[in-house]
Amino acid sequence: MTARPSVSVIIVNYNTRDQTLECIESVYAEAGTSFRSGPPFPPPLENLTVIVVDNGSVDGSAALIRERFPAAVVIEAGENLGFARGVNRGVAASADEYVLLLNPDTVVIPGSLRALVSFAVRNPAYGLYGGRTLRPDGSVDPSSAWGEPTLWSLTSFALGLSTLFKRSLLFDPESLGDWKRDSVREVPIVTGCLALIRRDTFSAIGGMDDRFFLYGEDAEFSARARRFGLRPVIVPSAVIVHDVGGSTGDPGRKMSLVMAGKATLLRRLWTPGRARVGVVLLQLGSLVRGALEIGIRSRKRTWLTVWRARAAWRTGYPDAEAALFGRTSPARRDPDRHHDRKRGARPLRVEAEPAFRTRHANPYNARLYSAMSPIDVDVRDLSYVRLLLRRTDIVHLHWPDLTFLSGPRRWRQVARLALFFSFLRVARLRGTRLMWTVHNISSHENRSTPGIRAWYSRLLLGNVDGILALTTDGVSAARAAYPELDSVPAFVTPHGDYRDSYDFGVSKAQARSALGVRLPEDATVLLSIGQIRSYKNVPHLVDVFARRAVRVAAGPEPDTGPGEILAIAGKPADGVLRDAIVASASHSDAVVLDLAFLADERLATWLRAADVVVLPYSRIQNSGSAVLALSADRPVVVSAIGAMTELQQQVGADWVFTFDGELTADVLDDVAVWLRDTDRGESPDLSALAWPAIAAQTLAAYRAVVGAPRPPRKD
Repeated sequence: MTARPSVSVIIVNYNTRDQTLECIESVYAEAGTSFRSGPPFPPPLENLTVIVVDNGSVDGSAALIRERFPAAVVIEAGENLGFARGVNRGVAASADEYVLLLNPDTVVIPGSLRALVSFAVRNPAYGLYGGRTLRPDGSVDPSSAWGEPTLWSLTSFALGLSTLFKRSLLFDPESLGDWKRDSVREVPIVTGCLALIRRDTFSAIGGMDDRFFLYGEDAEFSARARRFGLRPVIVPSAVIVHDVGGSTGDPGRKMSLVMAGKATLLRRLWTPGRARVGVVLLQLGSLVRGALEIGIRSRKRTWLTVWRARAAWRTGYPDAEAALFGRTSPARRDPDRHHDRKRGARPLRVEAEPAFRTRHANPYNARLYSAMSPIDVDVRDLSYVRLLLRRTDIVHLHWPDLTFLSGPRRWRQVARLALFFSFLRVARLRGTRLMWTVHNISSHENRSTPGIRAWYSRLLLGNVDGILALTTDGVSAARAAYPELDSVPAFVTPHGDYRDSYDFGVSKAQARSALGVRLPEDATVLLSIGQIRSYKNVPHLVDVFARRAVRVAAGPEPDTGPGEILAIAGKPADGVLRDAIVASASHSDAVVLDLAFLADERLATWLRAADVVVLPYSRIQNSGSAVLALSADRPVVVSAIGAMTELQQQVGADWVFTFDGELTADVLDDVAVWLRDTDRGESPDLSALAWPAIAAQTLAAYRAVVGAPRPPRKD
């Protein structure tokens, strides 16, 4: 993270010229205040860009914004894209670290954006940040945060209880009670009127769901963000004045759009049956309120209008977009983008083990699934309840040995296997298919007993309907190891890069200084990084390096020099490994040990401090550590086993050095020459490891397996 983070403020404008101009004025005033005064931290908002997406306004908005604010970026969409698609268009035009979504009918209170960004810098674990909103009269507007809808909250709405008992935690739970948004608090939903997020995280989550036209998209995005591991939070020191609905106009039409957003949200988050019940409750609630308006002879007929328009909004978007706004959604106009899906077709439902819950330990799965469009696929972490209660298209296992055989208690392993495959058998009655990404041909450690492992293999191989491997060699190796897979469809989906998962922005010199260990600027640093397990051969690496260092010290050789340091960074799996590493390291002062768990920031700093990452595996099929090192623009030395030769072909021999057999001092000599004599540029070409393409390949594999009969089994 840089000391002064850059922020793009995204404003979606539609015929709200005067309000948008006032909003932009308040944003630029905030930036000006920030850099004229104040302490060095929080960081001032000097690096601020305003991006306005104009949704085909006819009030001269675009021209006047350009005239009044020449520094603002104005994107003329030429049509009304709605909020979600407008936001996505604006974020795509940003090159800043953060994007801040801001409604055009808001005014920023001085100091608020600075407070919001400063909080985000100091508290990166939350990931999605909202603020406090006030009405023009100064009263608190609770719409900056909401609770998620539940069957109970919708029942309370249908019976009028949420209106009779406003702000009641029991009868109006979505309002979050009488909380004034005046304290830091995690919330289910941060609304899009004021929302801050890192740009790379926004993209990793998949952006706004462009099926939504207006309302509900921020609730769906917040739900997806939480599945991704974010913790939406309200920052009370960030305050805006919000003319709620000032950009929407007629209240009856606005509330119909709100109901269309709610109906779409329910269909995205809930099972079909539950969603149908929820939509019925929404209609009942509008009927009760419309009848009340008639009964009290109210001049406002907002809810009566909503009730009369129920046929237009109850199916949700994209149908409601045409019915309420008179325009055809891109979901109807772009068959290539939306795969020519039939009217009312739902996304593929995938229960993945894991999907998003492991994003902090290993971002691989979260990056893969976030790169998939929510229009095409609904991916969630495996839930046995959902597996039983709703139709699931794909169950996708990644490391089944970890899922079923981890832990010392054998009865738990047996229970996990019995429970999962029993539930899968029931789900198969509705057409569920099982897919397995073969990350490794066999487990890195022997888990459980031979009998349980044999049972596990029979269950897995007898039920899998398709396999994915990260390389073509991986497919061949899987079928060679398990002949039962010969008749099972196989697909290649490469391991994606980690460039947007970590902050690799620090220089080598800054990284070495920040780590607080002995790493001279002119030293060549060889690095072994990540959790240390036996198959990674780290004690052998330390021993070879230490012995070679003694030899080099005794008499310099032509291809080596005394300025080499070996750094071992990561937590050993057990005390035996730790003791072996420490014992080998004691023979050389040129070995630096950091044998502790590495948080993301320190992991990235170690990679940037290194000159090369050395991975002398004794056995491996694929290596996320190798891809991680390349993502940090660091060359890799790795054993020529599994898919490592294929990785070298993908990225180039300038960046991936492979060796046969065990690591030796001669190999390290060759590495020294390779590092010295190779002109490799600043960054490797990782286009072959781009997540959007990998996600598309995975989705194609899902569709192929779902649309095909189950493969025959060998006797």
